[in-house]
Amino acid sequence: MEINKNPIDLTFQNVTVTVKTKQGKKQLLSDVSGICKSSQITAILGSSGAGKTTLLNVLTDRIENSKAISVRGKIQANQTEITYRKFSDFGTYVMQDDILLETMTVKECLQFAANLKTPGNQLEKDKVVQETIKILKLERCQNTLIGGQFVKKGISGGERKRTSIGFELVTNPSVIILDEPTSGLDSFTAYLLIAELKRYAINRQKTIVFTIHSPSSDIWQMFDRIMLLVEGQFIYQGKSNEAILNYFSNQGFNCPRMQNPADYFMSLMHLNQKNAQNYPIYFQKYGSLLKLQVEKEIEQREKSEILAYKFQTPFLYQLQQIAKRSLKNVKRNPILFRARIIQAIIMGLIVGLIYFQSEDGSNHPTSIRHMNDRNGLLFFVCINQLMMSLKPCSVSFPSMRKVFLREDSSNLYSPYAYFFGRLAIEIIPQIISPILYGLIQFFMVGLNDRTVGNVFFYFFCLILNSLLGLSLGYIGGSIFSDVKTAVFMSPLIFVPNALFGGFFKNRKNLASWISWIEYLFPIKYSFNAIAANEYENTHFIPSPTELLNLEFSKWECVYILLGFIIGLLIISCFCLVCNRKRLQ
Repeated sequence: MEINKNPIDLTFQNVTVTVKTKQGKKQLLSDVSGICKSSQITAILGSSGAGKTTLLNVLTDRIENSKAISVRGKIQANQTEITYRKFSDFGTYVMQDDILLETMTVKECLQFAANLKTPGNQLEKDKVVQETIKILKLERCQNTLIGGQFVKKGISGGERKRTSIGFELVTNPSVIILDEPTSGLDSFTAYLLIAELKRYAINRQKTIVFTIHSPSSDIWQMFDRIMLLVEGQFIYQGKSNEAILNYFSNQGFNCPRMQNPADYFMSLMHLNQKNAQNYPIYFQKYGSLLKLQVEKEIEQREKSEILAYKFQTPFLYQLQQIAKRSLKNVKRNPILFRARIIQAIIMGLIVGLIYFQSEDGSNHPTSIRHMNDRNGLLFFVCINQLMMSLKPCSVSFPSMRKVFLREDSSNLYSPYAYFFGRLAIEIIPQIISPILYGLIQFFMVGLNDRTVGNVFFYFFCLILNSLLGLSLGYIGGSIFSDVKTAVFMSPLIFVPNALFGGFFKNRKNLASWISWIEYLFPIKYSFNAIAANEYENTHFIPSPTELLNLEFSKWECVYILLGFIIGLLIISCFCLVCNRKRLQ
């Protein structure tokens, strides 16, 4: 990595954040101003609810003005005003939660970011990844999977935190903002991490800002600049060590000689009755002794023009990288894929055994009972294949939402590349599963195999139903961020499709005021297509297609189903793009 030739001082002036609650308006930040300087690490301390994370979200423009929240103030990098998308051109934000894909190794994680956000040929990108691994001391675990809910054996908490930071460092940002980078780490690992960040800031002239809750005395000694927040207002901002000790000592707050200063100041800021009485003193002293000094520092900030970093790879390259990662995810997290295969085999056997060598009308052509048995089988196959495909997609798509939002906020790729890159891989099990399901039960049941065309059309219908479930699952996953909500919505898809599918109630018996709704549900066309194929040259008298009042030919239904699939995928892609949000 090259030394930063683009030093940036981050400044904020008169920032106020107000939210509306049931109890009324509440100020999270109240007219705060400050500066975070290049080549320094700035630590923001405060008790829970003091406004630390809110300040970071404001600095990266991740809080939008709305009816519920109001943001006022000026945030600048040198002399350039910061916006959400502009910030990612020169800076990065590492949130407290380590949002990483559990099926990737540490090296692959960093390589993915480098491939999409670093200019140069592949050798140069590989070099950046190796340098980042070396800087963050990740050599020992670079080929270990991240791990998580499905992949149990993974890296440790400290390695995970450093990987999350490394994911952002490979893009060589000028400004690095971190929310609680030491949370969940032991004291020694936390010390090593802050030491690496300090070394990185000095050696590469980076601006590093982070919140931290209770640093050890060793970590405290490394801070270049400290900000203390109480109830959304500063009580101190400036140099660390002797400067802050003298400042509070002059006010009558003397830190015991053998006590960790961080613990002492945290005890002063902690909300209790005694401290609350001292808050006005803190605020008054800050306003009279430090506020003007901070404003002078803001005036003396770096004024050079920011060299915006706007490198982005071509769309097809993004598509390729996301597809490769999705394929690895399927291979290394085979639980969902295996579940689909096992589900297809078991359901195929159950259906095959229940309807084993079902009567096709050759022995009893006028039997309504046998005709209804076969109609029930065909309708169940349509509904079952749809739901077998829909449920896994409803789970997998929202579960990756945080990963997508993090990478999207870093401008790694286009949301369209993400959507179609995932789709290209997720189509594969949607083809394999219905074919396996169909092969098992088709010949066990004894469905229409009079021509090769009839056999292949049946399998084609199963695949279309599976893709239909995929596209419906994508819509649910794109709209809802929570897996439970997406799964909860599944019955709202299943029930109307079942009722208007043409089996439970004959379409001719629907009331005129509601009959038009049947055309909105794709199972109608799936059942129509598969029944029309089954009853070509049927032995049943009269033909079941007449009794069911099927109004489309099987190929007309195929074209309509393809239209549904394409239309639903376009809608889900549109929903994904529209529902992007500023991850905080």
